Amino acid sequence: MCEELLKSVAQIAIVVKDLNKAIDSWSRILGVKPSRVTETDRWEETKMQFMGSPSRGRARLAFFNLNNIVIELIEPIDGPSTWREFLEKHGQGIHHIAFDVRERSECIDRFIGAGSYIQQTGMFRGGRYTYIDARETLGAIIELLEHSK
Repeated sequence: MCEELLKSVAQIAIVVKDLNKAIDSWSRILGVKPSRVTETDRWEETKMQFMGSPSRGRARLAFFNLNNIVIELIEPIDGPSTWREFLEKHGQGIHHIAFDVRERSECIDRFIGAGSYIQQTGMFRGGRYTYIDARETLGAIIELLEHSK
């Protein structure tokens, strides 16, 4: 089942230093405004874990819903997170490729079995996510999004 779910990319995410500037630039290029600009919830709601430990890392997010994919812009604003680590080590750039999945565990097991590891997990309104660091094996961070039914 996981193989079928990984055949359609849901989102490409880009970590940025300044969300407002990035929104302006992307809006000019794409000719559309983001469908949503928001902040991640606090730890009490997200229960975020970064590298196996609870983290109060947060971010500002903007979503551009295009015909075939969502472009997500992410500006880290608080605490340790995959987003802050990426920005500090690499600067702005593509952070992850996301897939919508049902039953994340089968897909997580597939990536772990191929030599990747879980970097960050958490919940959002309407679901939960897992970032898999597959840079050594696939050259990318993968996000698995599981939406509530």
